[in-house]
Amino acid sequence: MKKLVAVLFGLLVVASGFVAATTWAVTAVHQYHVGKYGWAYAEVGVKYDVQHPYTNYEITYRIGTGGLTDEGKRMGYTYFHYNKYPDKDSITSITVVLNDGVAVEEDIATAGWPYI
Repeated sequence: MKKLVAVLFGLLVVASGFVAATTWAVTAVHQYHVGKYGWAYAEVGVKYDVQHPYTNYEITYRIGTGGLTDEGKRMGYTYFHYNKYPDKDSITSITVVLNDGVAVEEDIATAGWPYI
């Protein structure tokens, strides 16, 4: 019984050593696309293990936004914006610029992890 307790305690010490050795860092990956009449922005926040950034990470947020440039506003265009989530680690932000309901321009920005 003492050997079993000693082995289990040893495993616990080794496992807690691995956990304590993990150093976390945070970053954000983003892309910004500006067209003549509109723009789109996508960003992904990541918390990652410095030693294993591409296999041990957590996505903390995903945001996407867009709108009209000054030229698009001057022309009196309208827009609609939507986001796509192609997988659990990325976002695609899409802004469609409209003139009387007809698409004039589409601006797309995509961000994701791992960023290579």
